[in-house]
Amino acid sequence: MFGRARLTLLITVLSAALIPNAALAAEPVTPDLGMAPITDLTLAITATGQKQLRFSATIVNVGKGPFELAATRSSTTSDFAVSQLVTQSDGSRTQTSMPSSLVFGGDGHSHWHVRDLETYELRRLDNGVKVGTSSKGGFCFFDTTAYRLSLPGAPQQSVYSSAGCGGHDALSVTMGLSVGWGDRYPWSLPDQFIDITALSNGQYRLIATADPKGTFVESNRGNNSTWVDIALTSRKNGTSVKILGYGPAA
Repeated sequence: MFGRARLTLLITVLSAALIPNAALAAEPVTPDLGMAPITDLTLAITATGQKQLRFSATIVNVGKGPFELAATRSSTTSDFAVSQLVTQSDGSRTQTSMPSSLVFGGDGHSHWHVRDLETYELRRLDNGVKVGTSSKGGFCFFDTTAYRLSLPGAPQQSVYSSAGCGGHDALSVTMGLSVGWGDRYPWSLPDQFIDITALSNGQYRLIATADPKGTFVESNRGNNSTWVDIALTSRKNGTSVKILGYGPAA
């Protein structure tokens, strides 16, 4: 005969074995935002004489789940309310309101941009003083560039597109970045530069940071930034930029 303690233990084990997987608590499958290496550094001078350091930057998702934002508004004169959708281990999704906002890109993009997604800044290498920031403040993000498709759960084809960024009169907008994919902003786009007109010769660090304010849900904030160190040299025949080295990338 079973003793009372052994009988209680057997009942407990059998009960645990009979609990269906669906009854187990779901866990969030979160994205992990970061930046790919900065590329295509070039110098441009506008018709007004402004000297621009232009570059291409790519925000990437190296997490376990997609990075998706949904925004809605009641009318074309209302502000958007922004939420992040986080996939759960049981396949469901949770929706959490985010302290972010949208701005319409009227510079030829003609779609909505989310603020606080990424920033660019230029600092002196000798003392760390910030000497410039990018004019670009909003981003419509989607799967433009395959980055690390070997990650578990990475789709081999793009999932999100620019169509999700909506037109001027849209009442709902959905932007996303799949696991293993990136959104590349090339050097040629409007505002994709830092004004270096007043800078002297010297060595500088160009830093690109994803989610600089920690606004969005992600699994790791320690890999959100990357950088490239450069030397700027101005002479009578123009200004040159030389790459000195790269920082880590996501």
